[in-house]
Amino acid sequence: MRGREAAGLMVATLDRDAYVVRFLRAYANDHDRPAIITQPIFHRELMGTVRREALLAMATHVDELAPQFLVLGGGAAIQPGARIGSTKSKKGRGGTKRAAPLRRGTEIARQSAAEAAALNLFREEFFSALGQALRWTQAEFEEFARDYDLYESAGGGRNVPARGGKAAASGPFVDRCGLLLDPSMLEQARRAAGKFEAQLRAATLQALKRVFAARREN
Repeated sequence: MRGREAAGLMVATLDRDAYVVRFLRAYANDHDRPAIITQPIFHRELMGTVRREALLAMATHVDELAPQFLVLGGGAAIQPGARIGSTKSKKGRGGTKRAAPLRRGTEIARQSAAEAAALNLFREEFFSALGQALRWTQAEFEEFARDYDLYESAGGGRNVPARGGKAAASGPFVDRCGLLLDPSMLEQARRAAGKFEAQLRAATLQALKRVFAARREN
């Protein structure tokens, strides 16, 4: 159920808080590009395409963040890249510490399998609920899935160190959104898209915190 709740809250947050509207309005005002918001047909189409890219970015962030929130067997939250299972040795007779590698290896294997199963279930629930919330056709869902695979294979959004120690925005969302937003001023648009993606990442994190906090309280 957490995957379904996360999908619903993610879409509700994106639309209720008008992230895309505020982003386009801010860019138009800050960079003197009034056509972005004053031409109704162009603005409507741009809203739809940027919203879709925002959903792709948020879905990618959900997949990155979910392991931090999933809890197995009442234990600690899974951390990305962390080894699962007990690695502590046990004391034998005479107080000498002896490891139990076979038992420990079995525990790790079982919990790793449980981790994978939990993540897969969460993802299945999430994407199924996302498609339902957005009323996608099968073709639309498959197209979104293909673009999502592109985001995943490219590593999602990330900050790459640039000259002078500053972080330069990069990644599929920055590239695609920048091109949609203002192709004639691409680097300017990419920088704005990078800041927007940071807002989407923060919103995604808060949505997951709400979902998993509510589940713990219940």
